[in-house]
Amino acid sequence: MLKDMRQLLLFLLAFTACGDRSIPILVNNWCDTPREETVAEIIDGDTLVLEGGETIRILGIDAPERYYSGHPDCASAESSTCCYGEESSLALLEIIPPGARIRLEFDLECKGIYDRTLAYLFLLNEDTGAEEIFLNAWLIEEGLAKVYNQDVGQAKDIRYLQRFQEAQTQAQSQQKGLWELCF
Repeated sequence: MLKDMRQLLLFLLAFTACGDRSIPILVNNWCDTPREETVAEIIDGDTLVLEGGETIRILGIDAPERYYSGHPDCASAESSTCCYGEESSLALLEIIPPGARIRLEFDLECKGIYDRTLAYLFLLNEDTGAEEIFLNAWLIEEGLAKVYNQDVGQAKDIRYLQRFQEAQTQAQSQQKGLWELCF
């Protein structure tokens, strides 16, 4: 009973502290618990596959599409949809190659519209298991992706939104990555 009251109090404090009343702030109400996994394959700058075959969509970011001949959204590698897509994909592959250990964290929704698992990713130090890099934020900070906030109005994917928005503002002002070449 005391635990329930503490949780209610934390919820009320968080909700009343929030300036924007249209987005409720939930405390520890994520769709799943964090877990560690091993990367099997990088698909593009915001999608990867884990050992075991689970496809992960990196949550809260939107990386440019990776161009290939016949791509439905890219007329050429230089199109605005694909601009910097190859660079974004290669950077992700370099930082988390197949075999890399990552920790997944979740938000309010665990599955996206294409039935991919939605997750925040943390690169783990293989020697100590300690977190090294918050990959979602790093991709935005380096200009390899931009903030994806399409679901925020329905109070989905809100856990790190402010951090991502601040990282994008900084990347834009420094003309990093896609902000220099694509906009």
